Amino acid sequence: MNPKCNLTDQERETALAQFDGILTPDEEDIIRQLFPQYLFFRFEYDCTGYGERPPVRVCTCTACGASFEAVRANYAKGKVHNEPVTCPYCYSRLTGKAVAKYSYSMSSLCSWIKTAVARPGKNGALLIEAGEAKRSFSWDNLTGTIDWFPKARYVFSKGKAQMWKWNVEYSCSGFGISSGRWVAHKTISDPFAPNLMGASDYAGDYNIIGLASALPQTDSRYSQILEYYRYNYAAALEEYETARWMVKYLGWYSFHPQIEMAVKLELVEAVTDLVQNGKKNSRIINWDANNPAAFLRMNKQEARKFIHKKMDMQDLRQWRELCKGTPFSDYCHMLDTCGSRTLLREVAECVKIAGVKLVRGVNYVNGFMSQCSHGLVPLETVVRTWKDYLNMAQQLDYDLREITVSMPKDLKQRHDNAAALIRYRKSADEQKKYGKRKKKLEKEFAFEMGDLCICVPQSSEDIVQEGKTLQHCVASYADRHMRGVLTILFLRKRRTPKRSFLTIELKEERGKIGIRQIHGYMNENYSKPGHPVPSPREVYRTFLDCWLEWVNAGSQRDKQGRPILPEPQKEKAV
Repeated sequence: MNPKCNLTDQERETALAQFDGILTPDEEDIIRQLFPQYLFFRFEYDCTGYGERPPVRVCTCTACGASFEAVRANYAKGKVHNEPVTCPYCYSRLTGKAVAKYSYSMSSLCSWIKTAVARPGKNGALLIEAGEAKRSFSWDNLTGTIDWFPKARYVFSKGKAQMWKWNVEYSCSGFGISSGRWVAHKTISDPFAPNLMGASDYAGDYNIIGLASALPQTDSRYSQILEYYRYNYAAALEEYETARWMVKYLGWYSFHPQIEMAVKLELVEAVTDLVQNGKKNSRIINWDANNPAAFLRMNKQEARKFIHKKMDMQDLRQWRELCKGTPFSDYCHMLDTCGSRTLLREVAECVKIAGVKLVRGVNYVNGFMSQCSHGLVPLETVVRTWKDYLNMAQQLDYDLREITVSMPKDLKQRHDNAAALIRYRKSADEQKKYGKRKKKLEKEFAFEMGDLCICVPQSSEDIVQEGKTLQHCVASYADRHMRGVLTILFLRKRRTPKRSFLTIELKEERGKIGIRQIHGYMNENYSKPGHPVPSPREVYRTFLDCWLEWVNAGSQRDKQGRPILPEPQKEKAV
């Protein structure tokens, strides 16, 4: 939504007559400085071309307009075309350009920029004319000519705003442009639209020449537009930096001079919402108010505290959303207790689940701080623990209407108990899904021979514990093993089948089962110099070869479930 235009037909005619569509010399000089600057080089001879004086290199600076002979101490005798140089008169950084590289019209150096000029009008009005400036050169005019093509015009005064755009009318025969006229718009919009498609990358930014000098002479003198853009975008408009939404800002200020108050209160988010999106946030602030308290929808005491604490729009929004009916002083107290808006919002999420007021929730979590004699547990940890407990309580169908359940005194113990119960239920569900796969793995891979045996993990916790005991990374494989993505087995000693010894990951290639990796404590990386730890594959090669041969032969068992070894394997086992 954009600010609306409200001039009558007669007022439009009178206001439009104040524009002449011509740049003043000062405006032209400023616009000239916005273009890329060059230092042109060319050779000049005497009238005959064969005089006693050798040709000299003459320079022309487009920044200051000075022409001078090149001094070898300043510029090298060799290449200067497209090289950075400095003008000895204005000290501007320029780009060297050899005139001989271009045709007479130098059309390839012609360039355009989008800008606007501001001037004071009649009866306190601010006039802005936006358009495209064209700079062109020729061999006879190396300082450049500036041509001005207006595209949009604006008038801003107290309670009034109007925009016009130049509308080109083409001839019916299609042989060119016949005429054009200024068409009044219903709303104020930026003069230049961003390029959404095409090779040109333009975001719609522009600058306004003379805005800083024109403002004090108009009704927009207190608009705070310079301060707002400096604070919010770090753009110094008085130095002709580019920005967007400037005419929309002035349009909104014409109808809502409270923008001055909002900028001074540093409520830049509220101003940005209004200028860019037309969003007034009416539930939070009052754009028709004539004093700060009414603007903030507070009483004078609350507004004084808000200003003293240098709060912003986020505080206003959070107070309105989270603390409905709560005095602003109580909100400030809760915010000071929590230390941040983020933490207070998390407490608000907790009290929503617990069904209590926000003040009670803040006092509840703050009460745990007095129990920490040395302050070892930060308030953030208490809030996160409570939030985690409430989420688990919902999963476990606890009756949170009971205050002793939703806000327990032994929060840490209740949290740990709920977590343990959820882990138990998850484990039971996991075991139920893993049951069929575990039976299949035991039938296919469980094996005993000599003093060793192959065991199948009973749960994911077995794999995690295996990784902790042997200090390797098998714990990260637990979830994939449970889902059947890969297979993890344990090599144990028959006398101590529950004690971690070696861990195996299987692989399958061309229908044959093999070992991808087998590792023990610290992946055998604890050896001393000169005493390397032998590889488990080599140490237990006989056992592993017999087991794999039995697995690939079909994992046959007798009636008691014991592996049936082929004859050569029986001899090895004996």
